[in-house]
Amino acid sequence: MRNRAAESIIAVFAVVALSSTVLAQTEPRPRLKDGYIAEGVPKMPNPPGPAPKRDLTGAWAGPQNVSRDPMPAMTSLGEARFKLNKPRNVTGLAATNDPFATCDPLGFPRDLLNQAVESRGGMWFEPVPNRMIILKQHQRVWREIWMDGRELPKDIDAKGYPDSRYYGYSVGHWDGDYAFVIDTTGLNENTWLDEAGHPHSKNAHIEERYTRVDQYNIQLLATLDDPKFYAKPWTFLKANYYWMKAQDFEEIFCVPSEAIEYRDTLATPAGNGDLSAK
Repeated sequence: MRNRAAESIIAVFAVVALSSTVLAQTEPRPRLKDGYIAEGVPKMPNPPGPAPKRDLTGAWAGPQNVSRDPMPAMTSLGEARFKLNKPRNVTGLAATNDPFATCDPLGFPRDLLNQAVESRGGMWFEPVPNRMIILKQHQRVWREIWMDGRELPKDIDAKGYPDSRYYGYSVGHWDGDYAFVIDTTGLNENTWLDEAGHPHSKNAHIEERYTRVDQYNIQLLATLDDPKFYAKPWTFLKANYYWMKAQDFEEIFCVPSEAIEYRDTLATPAGNGDLSAK
């Protein structure tokens, strides 16, 4: 899958500054197969069947129809951290310090937004005893959502408390029969919130609400509460997921050797990544 992986790397590095309301796809879509309305999104019955109760099991395409609320003001600490981050769309590839430029883990919640770059990522929900496992098509990573009644850690990276993690610590519960709610904290601060380099603190609290509205559709509402870096909580992602007809993921990796080769090919002695200067 080398070519497919290289396309994924190029797609990520080609992203321009994200709008405050829309995350756009950056590479052309292939011709759609019969029976699909978008890549990975099958034609659906009209009307679709009812949603099963307390069940998200299976593979879903998305996020699609992505939007976000306006970002609130950052605190002085947030502004200072943000100025240290150098996204590719502002500094050029040679000067970026984006961790994903060399395939470091995206972490959470950036992995939610990263899949929106191509608008064709896959996500799989699989319930197991006391947990919900979420598997992601991009990078083949997974998250453990504990459902055994435990609480989130009260602190992170402190004596007597756990270390921060790229994908944090998550607990989940059903709110009624159709909404699955995930609360996450304990995030590694080396990761970014989005492609533009906005930061998050290790004690940020993120709530994801996945509402299954019918047989084929899930709505996601993700909210960030991070008083260390932002003036107020805000909804940083609203999106839809659609049932994947084939229930199968294509393999998509950011391969470090390919990412480094791509970066070094574009970089120039001036460090601006301008191919015209070669």
